[in-house]
Parts: sequence; structure tokens; C-alpha cells
Amino acid sequence: MKIEDKKIAGILLMLCSSACFVNMSTLIKAMGDAIPLTELMFLRASLAVPLLMAALIKRGKPLVTKAWGVLLLRSLFGTIAMFCFYYALTNMPLADCVFLGRTQPLFIALLAPFILAERAPKEAWVAIICGLVGSLFIMRPGLDWSVAAWVALLAALSAAFAHIMVRKLCRTDDPGVIVFNFTLILALVSGLLCYKSFQMPSLQQWGLIAGISIFASSGQYLLTMAYGYDKAPAIAASSYASVVLSVMYGFFFWGEIPAPATWVGGLCIVCGGIWLFYSRMRCTDT
Repeated sequence: MKIEDKKIAGILLMLCSSACFVNMSTLIKAMGDAIPLTELMFLRASLAVPLLMAALIKRGKPLVTKAWGVLLLRSLFGTIAMFCFYYALTNMPLADCVFLGRTQPLFIALLAPFILAERAPKEAWVAIICGLVGSLFIMRPGLDWSVAAWVALLAALSAAFAHIMVRKLCRTDDPGVIVFNFTLILALVSGLLCYKSFQMPSLQQWGLIAGISIFASSGQYLLTMAYGYDKAPAIAASSYASVVLSVMYGFFFWGEIPAPATWVGGLCIVCGGIWLFYSRMRCTDT
């Protein structure tokens, strides 16, 4: 595959991954606090483990990653990010939570040079800045900076570290192996945390949990594949599409009416994404 084609593929995979994660977030918000967060994490992971294992066995792939140390760091930061994000989703509006989560590409751009020796290309910075400006327009009514807001920021920072570890793992392991190992560790850790207080979900809740598991696993797989195609900051910048989608979902499902400035913010985000896509298509040396 040509270099420019790989970069386009990475951006498209991240866009699909972002859509999966917004769908997952919508289902988590619909679930509310009916089930403890650790139990929700356990059920989301445990449902996916057998399917992911079967897929690896069918493809003849190993079940264990080569870079175990990096995987453990990815799992640690990923678990923290997931717990914080789930908490924030159930305690603040969907769009607010996703907006704060979109500070993640900025964290990745700042951290990648030190951890991956990958500096953010100029087109990624344009997309990051456009995304942040657009998100600020969308959320112009403001946040009260409650505990949930700070937890959402912690989720974004932890997710940035987790994504950087994913980028490192992609240099040695197959994306399916990475996702399976992370999901297995998540199931074990969250299972230990929730087994004493486990409560059986209702039939409706099982349906939501199944949807959460499907979208979460699909999003993780697509995200992991995306980081195998291009530099971490460039791939992360393309995830701003989730802001627009979350505003739409917030309106349709919870009546969260966007402010008029939402359209200006959405235009900024879309323009940043188009610039990133166009620039990475033309660029063959960064």
C-alpha cells in the first residue's frame, strides 16, 4: 500500500472508530446508574472475550502479545480512562462529556514526541486547533466544571497515554491480538472489583450491554488498526468528528438543544478534518 493510501486509511479507520465510541457512549448514558460502573465494565469486556478469542484462533493468530510491558501500561491507562469516562457520561450531558474527551488529541500531540519520538505534522496541528475551537463554539453555553467535568479531563489524559501505548504495540503485534489481550485484562480486573456487589441485569439492560460491548470492541479494533497506518497525532486529530455526532445524538435522544454557535463549531471541525485528510493524502514524507 502506498504511503498516502495508508494515511487515508488510518484517518478513515479512526472516523469509523469514533462513530463506534459515540454509539457506545450513547448506550452507556441510556443505561444511567442502574448498574455499577465496575460491573458494566466487566460485562462489556466479558461478552467480547470469547468472540475475540474465536476470531484470533480462526485466523491462526497468537493469543498473547509480544510486548507485555507495553500492554500492561496500555491496559492500566485504558481502564482508568474507561472508568472515568463512564462516570462522566452518567453525570453530565453527552456532548459536554465528548467535548472534554476531545482534548485527547492535544494531549497526544504533546506527549508523542517524548514517548514515540513522533512530532505532530503541521496538518495535524491545524486539525487539532480547528477541533478545539469548534468544540468551544459548540459548548459556548459553558460548563460548571463540576467533579464530573474534571473526571472527563482525567479520562482524556489517560486515554491519550493508552492510545500512545497502542501505537507502540502496533509495531510488534496484530491489532486483533492487542484488543483481545486488553479486553481480557479489563474483564479480569473489573470482575475482581465487582463480584461482591454483582446484580443481575434485566432483559432490557442485557440488550444495552450487548450493544455497548459490540460498539466498544469494534471501536477498539478500528482504533488499533488506525494507529498502525500513520503517526499518532495525525490519527488522533481525525477523531473530532465524534463531537458533531454526539451533539446530534444529544438532541435526538435527550432533547439537548444545541446553541446556534453549534453550526459554526461544526464547520470548524469539519474544515479541520477535511484539511487533515487532504494534507495527509498529498504528504509522503511526514
